Amino acid sequence: MFRDILIPISISDPVTWEKPLEAGIYLAQNCGATLHIMSVVPSFDYPSVESFFPVDFEQKAHAQVVKELHAFVAEHIPEGITKQSIVAVGSVYEQILKTGEEIPCDLIIMTRKGGPRRHFLLGGNTDKVVQHSRTAVLVLE
Repeated sequence: MFRDILIPISISDPVTWEKPLEAGIYLAQNCGATLHIMSVVPSFDYPSVESFFPVDFEQKAHAQVVKELHAFVAEHIPEGITKQSIVAVGSVYEQILKTGEEIPCDLIIMTRKGGPRRHFLLGGNTDKVVQHSRTAVLVLE
């Protein structure tokens, strides 16, 4: 049924990953699908924004998220499931859509909302992914 499932998460916000991981693991175990666990680092390419951060901040943030995501996947995805960690930089919804097409995935699993910074991390981005995705999107509460 499914071969490749994309689950975009914010590692620090369990609301964005608890239910999607549960559903993804279930589907992967029953369909033999690969789980692609993704996190997006916002881009600091805007001059008015990047001037507030050290020159190498974006690279350091990316490296830290890569490290954290690999540890997260090792801890939360059971052995026997094929998995991939993906860290992208840029607009959250654009990177999710782009990655979904590049894989290509059969299903994207997301939550409707995140924690306190949900509008920045997922909230409206979920709506945009649902509206523009060429693949199925499972949105969980």
